Amino acid sequence: MHDTNLASQNAILVCVAHGHQGRWEALCLDYDLAVQGISLPEVREKLELALQDYVSAAEAEAEPARSQLLNRRAPFFVRLAWGFRFLLAAIFGRNRGGDSTVGFPVSCHA
Repeated sequence: MHDTNLASQNAILVCVAHGHQGRWEALCLDYDLAVQGISLPEVREKLELALQDYVSAAEAEAEPARSQLLNRRAPFFVRLAWGFRFLLAAIFGRNRGGDSTVGFPVSCHA
């Protein structure tokens, strides 16, 4: 169950990233927010900033919008696709054909 006050609890959010040929995308599975960049450190930083801004803006909303925004997980099939990417990385190796798939936590301080 996803807690309405997730951000105020200084939560650890589940985030993932995929890199291919110098392009990276990162996604927070807990809030369904995504960013793109040219390196893993860049997308991690961009995603952390996007999450802080998102949670701050969501917390400023009145109910019920606040609860809806703070309980917005990535759709099931998106989470399933990322799980499949991690499975392939585990089976075939992390750097197959120049692709990289990584997961990382983000502490939400907003």
